Amino acid sequence: MLCKTLALVALVHTIGAFESEAPVDFSHHKIVRIHPKFVWDLQRLQRLENVFDSMLHQQLLKVCHYDEEKAENLRNIMYSTRAFDYDTVYHTYDEIRDEMRRVDDEGKDIPGLIITNPGGAAKKAIFLECGIHAREWISTAACLWISNQLVTTTTYDNLLDKYEFIIVPTLNVDGYIYTHTTNRNWRKTRSQNGLCYGADPNRNWDAAFCQTGASSSPCSDTYCGKSVFSESEAKAMADLVATKAANTAAYVSVHSYSQLWMYPWGYKSANPPNKARLDELSAAGVAAIKATDGRNFKYGTIANTIYVASGSSIDYVYDKLGVQIAFALELRPDANASNGFILPASQIKIASQEFWNGLRAMIEKL
Repeated sequence: MLCKTLALVALVHTIGAFESEAPVDFSHHKIVRIHPKFVWDLQRLQRLENVFDSMLHQQLLKVCHYDEEKAENLRNIMYSTRAFDYDTVYHTYDEIRDEMRRVDDEGKDIPGLIITNPGGAAKKAIFLECGIHAREWISTAACLWISNQLVTTTTYDNLLDKYEFIIVPTLNVDGYIYTHTTNRNWRKTRSQNGLCYGADPNRNWDAAFCQTGASSSPCSDTYCGKSVFSESEAKAMADLVATKAANTAAYVSVHSYSQLWMYPWGYKSANPPNKARLDELSAAGVAAIKATDGRNFKYGTIANTIYVASGSSIDYVYDKLGVQIAFALELRPDANASNGFILPASQIKIASQEFWNGLRAMIEKL
């Protein structure tokens, strides 16, 4: 049985980046405080037999590589009898962080996972960017659920033999914490902008920045930010993807709600040059979703499917980094649902299953 190679990747905020209304205790963390212009560099990520510290491009990475026996023990300890509920609970940031620290015992500010099987040539990366909008809890829950499936079963070893899954379950940590402590409907980051807080981290990317579909008003839910990549969350994610762009098979930004499977562009209504290919992959994904629980997802460009939106992550990775397979998904419920962002926790498992089935169907056609 091949073990899973897991690497916890973290974006380290300065302490000043956190709001006093949602304090985070750093006293027990053994991590380095660095300048807030963070860079995630995975290009020199190595598989070693022992855990080691490596400072790469101002970023602390922890890499855990387990042989088969250690991997089996890890599974037995972590996943056989656990309190962490992947199926029916929307977890807080602290709970998510603590769960990931079962693999690496150093607390992180924005946790992520690299999941793959060891061996073979350099593998293509599949990115799952989740929780960029704070109130979209099902995005975070579904990505955690998928991470657990990849780590705890051998069912998907064929995917892990071929691909490296880079999963960031909750990119907008400050905002996510705020939705648990203060305002369940909060969307933005928590950076200070005069009288108002936060910017929309999915309007902050360098793709037709602050044009149609974004606001220049700091109090707007779609405020684009003071400048391109003014939000450290967006900047760090962009830097991470840039290190792997030439070897990235797909980038998927996970949202809720409306049951949509979308691709570039958001900032204009024109179709991308590889529309036929993106349609083929999208059709496979939505068909698999429908086969799971009967849910109908529409697919097409962002601008023509939901609304015009500039400065999005998938437009940036598509235009500027050359990642040709880039999708933004809006998970259940549908656009007419009364619960909207507050999807009942009882639906976490089925929402995650249908998303995972759709994602796998798409990947199989890459």
